[in-house]
Amino acid sequence: MPRLIQTLLTGLRLSGLVFLAACTQSDRPTPPQSSTQIPSGVTAQRNVLLSEGLIRFARVHKRLLPVAKEACQKAHPTQKAVRCAFQFVVALDRGSPPDAKFTRDASGRPVIIFNHAMVKFLKTDDEFAMVMAHEMAHQIARHITRGQKEVLRGAMNSAKTAKAEGRDINQAARSGAQQALASYTKQFELEADRNGTILMMKAGYDPDQAITLLNRLPKSSERTNRHPADPDRIDRVRALSSQIRASRSTGRTVPLLF
Repeated sequence: MPRLIQTLLTGLRLSGLVFLAACTQSDRPTPPQSSTQIPSGVTAQRNVLLSEGLIRFARVHKRLLPVAKEACQKAHPTQKAVRCAFQFVVALDRGSPPDAKFTRDASGRPVIIFNHAMVKFLKTDDEFAMVMAHEMAHQIARHITRGQKEVLRGAMNSAKTAKAEGRDINQAARSGAQQALASYTKQFELEADRNGTILMMKAGYDPDQAITLLNRLPKSSERTNRHPADPDRIDRVRALSSQIRASRSTGRTVPLLF
């Protein structure tokens, strides 16, 4: 049994679920060292972008947070209050592309991390609201817990099958964890897109003015493997926003699905 547990944990690590543990200083990559001097004008421009971004960040956070907290409490009325006490962190992460992550601390409090590149990348309040609402939707939907269960189930099922067939258990567990990861991450992203769109519109933001930020995000194999295709996501969000506006005109609402 200890060996099986170790195998499952190995599968979890290799699955790439970096959001399962709270972010610590040691989890962050070391800033790249460079001997090239950055021109003072470029540095000043970057500082201006960061300052403007932090102002937008704070403004949107203040307006969106009560909406998300209310949705979280309605979705999970019996859970501890800390589970809906969202904490936002802006992390120094030099040299990395724009990124936002969700995690939780030791007490179970949901934590959402924006790196400096993302703060400078987002251009409008609507774009900040879209990214914030998306990450909070992940948290409210308990994607961390659900992801852990799916990876463990995939690793265990593959390990049991391999043991019965006389194959390598460790290799099977890793493969099962990776297959489970691939099967649910894209669905989780679509869930977060949907619920995040509803949350941001409840707070008065316009997803149609923000969704095209996906076209500007740097492409990477990791992002491609874990996210649905950008055109599909853009079409889904636009269709949903139209549905929400049409529903409002008749006094109806489009429900959150948590």
